[in-house]
Amino acid sequence: MIGRLLPKSAFARNVFTLMTGTTLAQAIPVMISPILTRLYSPQEFGVFAFYLALVSVLSVLATGRYELAIMVPRKERGAAAITAIALCASIIVGAILFLVVVVFGREIATLFNMSEHYQLFYWVPLSVVLMAGYQALNYWCNRHSYYRTMATARMSQSVSMSASQVGAGYAGVGVVGLVGGAIAGHFSAFFFLLVRVLKSDRQAFRRLNLSILRAMARRYVDFPKYLIAAHSLNMASFQAPIIALGSMFGSSVSGFFMLTQRVIGAPMSIVASAIGDVFRQEASRAYLESGQCKDVYKKTFLRLLCIAVLAFPVFFIIAPDMFALVFGEKWRVSGEYARILTPMFFLQFVTSPLSSMYMLAQKQRLDLFWQFFLFLLIVFSFAFAYFLDSIQAGLYFYSISYSIMYFINGILSYRLALGTV
Repeated sequence: MIGRLLPKSAFARNVFTLMTGTTLAQAIPVMISPILTRLYSPQEFGVFAFYLALVSVLSVLATGRYELAIMVPRKERGAAAITAIALCASIIVGAILFLVVVVFGREIATLFNMSEHYQLFYWVPLSVVLMAGYQALNYWCNRHSYYRTMATARMSQSVSMSASQVGAGYAGVGVVGLVGGAIAGHFSAFFFLLVRVLKSDRQAFRRLNLSILRAMARRYVDFPKYLIAAHSLNMASFQAPIIALGSMFGSSVSGFFMLTQRVIGAPMSIVASAIGDVFRQEASRAYLESGQCKDVYKKTFLRLLCIAVLAFPVFFIIAPDMFALVFGEKWRVSGEYARILTPMFFLQFVTSPLSSMYMLAQKQRLDLFWQFFLFLLIVFSFAFAYFLDSIQAGLYFYSISYSIMYFINGILSYRLALGTV
């Protein structure tokens, strides 16, 4: 009886596997958020949000974006070489960051108005290495359709992070508990994938040597050449509200915004991330075989659009009351922020999982241009907010800017799927 309810096609089964793991992984932080919002203050959430924003931007740099090329080579040895390059690069960058923090840690903290929490900067290099290494191994697993492993790793990260943050919250250690919990989660996910890869694919990596690594690094040099800048701009654009709102209006505002991102991002990731992983794997095969993947693209786009049309209008209506009811009346502000950002999240949900077309078609320069104009719009948005001295104005400009660019992104990625760009 249960077997009849399970998905029949390979695409649907793979999405179902990832969605199951991702659903549980994302549900746990959302479920404990009402506990965390009563254990930690908006100010502490704001400091934690800044830490994650900084780590997220730096982790984009750490691998040189070579992990995005793992899906491209036809031969296994080439993909293994790229994975090794990404892992080695993350360790080197982490070591450099540690030296920078040791020498300039207090000055950096002062620059970002974080003098009271400068000790947290010493944990940044470790977080960057773990996040970057996880991404590299995740793409390797994606190439080999280790969907069950990917889903389990996400669950492991979520459980480790959530348990650590709740325990630290009851211990009353403050923002250190939020940061420490995040590090525990990153380590758990990275270690889980590393064990699986070493167990299943050790031979692929044993055959590597320095000449192969150099050859593959040169062959796919366009990934770091264009995507480091492009994706750094993308991450900076995404994290800009955390840094800008916190510096202009105080860490409490960053805390409110972080809860908005967490609550909206969870259901988005449950579906969009799973569908995006499977789309990337199937589209890469189709593109290698025929130079286009129109059918896979259309099928995925329609699935995403149908889900978005059903979910986001309802969320727009109930957001402020829902936040107040679930997280406490003082967090109603997060619901107001969520309502402002709903159009942006709608378009992000529909288009972002399909943006891997830039990598599959090896159009990194086009992606760089898109990211550059997005970053300019975001900078102007918060410049207007600063001039008007209005949090709401900044969020409205931010939402409109992102919505425009996501719409353009959808058109470009479809053209790439057709093989006409």
